[in-house]
Amino acid sequence: MSRYINVDTITFTNIDGNSYPVKDTREISVQTINQEIDVDKGDLLDEIASRNEVFGANGEIQTWRLFDANIVTLTENNFQIENIKKLKVPL
Repeated sequence: MSRYINVDTITFTNIDGNSYPVKDTREISVQTINQEIDVDKGDLLDEIASRNEVFGANGEIQTWRLFDANIVTLTENNFQIENIKKLKVPL
């Protein structure tokens, strides 16, 4: 599954009564985890993705896979990578 899958635009009605066009959610695919890696302060997801032991050269274009594999951990930590000790790396 690609992160570029076509996602419909839907209408979100806020509690104030105003409506806004937003992108619908996409299903996050279940991924087989290959390994877990340590995260150091200052690390960025795209830098991690481009490491040889993760996705290698040009791996930054697969950053979305790291995001999807770690969505629960990332949201629980308010997307603050420095609060995370390890990240799951999918196959």
